Amino acid sequence: MFDSNCQNCSKNIRETVSKSALWLSLSDVPSLVNKERLSLNFGFSFLGRNNLIPNIYSTLKITENLSLTSKIYTFTYNKTTPQILGVGLNYYPNTNSNYNWIFCLQKVGMKGLKDYRQSVVALSIIRRLRFKTFELFYGLGSNFNKQKLYVIYDKSLENMEKQINYFDISIFKKSKYLDINFHIISNFDIKIISLMLKKNIF
Repeated sequence: MFDSNCQNCSKNIRETVSKSALWLSLSDVPSLVNKERLSLNFGFSFLGRNNLIPNIYSTLKITENLSLTSKIYTFTYNKTTPQILGVGLNYYPNTNSNYNWIFCLQKVGMKGLKDYRQSVVALSIIRRLRFKTFELFYGLGSNFNKQKLYVIYDKSLENMEKQINYFDISIFKKSKYLDINFHIISNFDIKIISLMLKKNIF
């Protein structure tokens, strides 16, 4: 949410909505390397200033090289209840090589904050590098975000649209009970660090 004691409120608004737009762009890339068809992902993202935000989403493998992701959850944050609703597709063109490209597309919306609501369309291209004990994912992405502000310090900011280009890197470690994913997404001005756990259902 916006800083009610801000000195430069327009700058604070832009930084806040950019940070949440980047956070909403997080996707579950490693889902396609598992044999299981359905998995549940849960964890947290660190957005700075002791802001620890939960992540919950699921992945359903439709075919050998295509999966459907979804984000449907809510949580309590600073006396508000944000609702996250999103859907996405991951396309995995080559399943035979140790070096693979993954194309991710998703649309995610956030409502329930007292300051603004937000909608994000994110597209990323990720490359997978396989090692003996873990997998490395790295790539580039771009999101197109729109926000409607309820708290207005500058009339020109009431309806904002912006594009954010970012890089995406994660380390995925498969284990017997829970898979672990350490994730960083950043546009250099903003860096979001996430730790995710994956439970394969079937």
